[in-house]
Order: sequence, then structure tokens, then C-alpha cells
Amino acid sequence: MNNLNQPLTLATLPGGQFSARVTHCFDDGSLMVECDGRGWHCRRAVSCVIAPQAGDTVLISAVDNQMWLLAVLERGNEDATELSVPGDLRITSQGALTLSSDALNVSAAKGDCHISEMNYSGDKISAWITLSRIVGKRAESVWQTVTQMSQHLFRTTRQTEHVRAGQLDMKAEDYLRMHAQNTVITSKAITKVDSEQIHMG
Repeated sequence: MNNLNQPLTLATLPGGQFSARVTHCFDDGSLMVECDGRGWHCRRAVSCVIAPQAGDTVLISAVDNQMWLLAVLERGNEDATELSVPGDLRITSQGALTLSSDALNVSAAKGDCHISEMNYSGDKISAWITLSRIVGKRAESVWQTVTQMSQHLFRTTRQTEHVRAGQLDMKAEDYLRMHAQNTVITSKAITKVDSEQIHMG
């Protein structure tokens, strides 16, 4: 609970709208405000999406014997401004929605993103994840250099796999096995097989 230690005298509800200063923010979302030495307990209106803080100058109005905080007029300190609503929040735009800032931080327990067509450009991207699944019909990628390291790598191609390389170097520390129904090894210049033992047939 935020508070400004200042004694307040509760007063009867005034008419109209007036500005006041927030002195207490309670855990249930209600607030205590003061103006001219008088204090009122009020609730935050749904339209006031900026969460008030102690020390803020706010707009107050009385409706049906209830004091309502309608808007935050001026911040009392330079802390980050928080947009807060009691339930779910949905932002809808008939046109484009643009977010612009020096930094963007998103934190959620669960997320769902659906974009029909997306373009991304940037200088660097890093991801630390436990499990990744990608399912699609076609994948295309163009890289100048690709480096991959793993403890285990399993790959299955059900039909045809083509590899075209200027130079191809394959090395196994312990065991290398190649098996097929038919195997063809050809070269234009030299074919060399070198081992301590060679078994044919």
C-alpha cells in the first residue's frame, strides 16, 4: 500500500468535479484522495486506465453517493506509467496499429499469435527455449554461414535428398555406416580407399 503520511478529515460528498491528490492506494483498488485538507475514499472509474499512484493529481466526481476517480491529471513522480484494467484488455483498430519505443518487453504465462503474413528485419535475434516445434509445407533459407552443434541429430527424408557442395568433408570419430539398395561411387580424377583392412564382397 502506497501512502503519504498526512492526517485527513473525511467530509461529505461534494457536487460536481474537482481535482484532488492521491494519498493512499489500497489493495482492493480503491483510493484515498485529499483536497483542501479534506479526504474522500473513492473508486477508480473503468475509463481511467492509467493506474493512479500516491502523489498524483486526479479528477474526482461524485455519482450516486460514490466518489469516482475519473482521470489522472498529473503524475506526482517520474515512475513508469502503468495502464491497468480489472479484466481482460483488447485493443482494436480499423487501420494499422503501431508501437514505437526504445525497448519492448513482453511477459506472459501463455501466448497465441496469428499473423497471415509477416516480415521481420533486424540485426540480431536470440532465443533460449526448452522445446521447439515447427510444422509447415515448405521452408526456404539463405545463409552466408551456418553453424550447428548438438549432442544428437536425427533426420529422416522419405523421398529424395540432394546435396551439392564445392567441397564435402565428413568425419566420424568412431563409426561410419552407409547402406543402400544400390550404391554408386564415381569420380573424374582419383578414387582412393585407404585403411588397415579392406573387406570386399
